[in-house]
Amino acid sequence: MVRPAHSFLTVVTILSFIIALLVHAQTMHDRILSEHVRVRVPIEREWLGRDTIMDLERCWRFMNAATGEGLPRRILVVIDWDSTATTTNYQESSILVGMSQSAAAADTKNYLLHGSALEMARLGLYYLSGGAALREDSEFLLEGMAEILVHEYERSSRSLGGAWIICHLLDRMKLLGLKVQTSWTTFSGGRHDLRAASPGITFLATCRELHGRERVLKLFESLRKGNLQQSLAAAFKTNAMVLEEEWLKRVRGYRAVDDVTVTSEDDAPQLLKAVPEPAAGKAGTSLQLRLFVKDGTNDLYPQGVFLQDEASGQVLQAQPASEKGAKYISVVIPLEAGRQPGQYDYRITAVDESGNVRNWKGKYTVVP
Repeated sequence: MVRPAHSFLTVVTILSFIIALLVHAQTMHDRILSEHVRVRVPIEREWLGRDTIMDLERCWRFMNAATGEGLPRRILVVIDWDSTATTTNYQESSILVGMSQSAAAADTKNYLLHGSALEMARLGLYYLSGGAALREDSEFLLEGMAEILVHEYERSSRSLGGAWIICHLLDRMKLLGLKVQTSWTTFSGGRHDLRAASPGITFLATCRELHGRERVLKLFESLRKGNLQQSLAAAFKTNAMVLEEEWLKRVRGYRAVDDVTVTSEDDAPQLLKAVPEPAAGKAGTSLQLRLFVKDGTNDLYPQGVFLQDEASGQVLQAQPASEKGAKYISVVIPLEAGRQPGQYDYRITAVDESGNVRNWKGKYTVVP
């Protein structure tokens, strides 16, 4: 008697799942199209597709020209409020923009256009490199160049200044250099954000200033025929070590202490309070600094927040955290065994995805 009931429940579950999929599929509208772009969007948000289709067409034309005219003739853009991720299916020439993000709620149209532009740039560079830009040793170039192209298209290249500040701090953490960046999975942690893209942005900006824009595109073509070292030599007629030395020299000389407003004061991050836990730490332990930050466009990620400990000289990376519904950004400050009691200074640098930069100073206490 148990087995038939179990089978009946299984069938009901499967049918319910299939019906849910069909209902979801029926609510999607994909008759919004231009010459090169088709949009698939929920029927109740059809207005968004119609409002953006010509912008998406202009973006296709720009990215096609910027990446050697190799983009597929027709791209599908799927706008999905059930997904948090924005991804590209390179084989099917389709882009999925996940709208289940706080940043999307803050500015829906621009979030969609920016995400679509970034994926079109990635798609164009993928075809320019014959797919080689997705290799572990060269994906940092794909991420960096895609960001450069998007900001050129949006005429917002000033936003990329934040990448130099992030790289300056990553270098102090011993997390910058071709050896680190060519271990892409380890470095990026699977994220696609400004921190992950910053090394590629600054490296390619250095190469372009030294050798010209056309040589940078030649680099992506060269990836078809060799590894990163060989491709750099073929494109720039010099070896990777020389390029790396010049890149790191520029990063280390970058002034990373000033506030920068790219969008507006209201959009830029604002520190509401910094709470140490415990209130005072003991030498040989650690202290957690909880940062409560207001961000107008919801595009400040913990990966864009760094703490510089004036006593030890360490640069520390923030992490996301929450407690009883209160979200905050956490930085753990290690207190070495020999630390003397007293007050110590720190500086926090926050870089949001729009390139706004804020610096905040504070103190923490060490007790015997």
